[in-house]
Amino acid sequence: YQFGQTVSIPFFDEKWRPDSFYPKIAYNAIGKMHTLCLLDIKVKEPDFQAMMRGQTKFMPPRFMTVNTCIAQLLEVEERIGEGHCAPDV
Repeated sequence: YQFGQTVSIPFFDEKWRPDSFYPKIAYNAIGKMHTLCLLDIKVKEPDFQAMMRGQTKFMPPRFMTVNTCIAQLLEVEERIGEGHCAPDV
């Protein structure tokens, strides 16, 4: 196997939906290389509602699933449209 550049896939939220990983995936695909995708984790994320009450609390840990990652990759593919993350690839 030949691996290209590794990418990190972050959790999307309502306002932040980055696609900065896409060019690396495209570069690897053009070079016929595999891409190692590191899926986001959220641990010790502060609970802002509790902070406003003067409490220190953290949200439960979240680990990105493969299904979430694929949904986000397809969303970015739909937006950019170069075909490197299309369902038939």
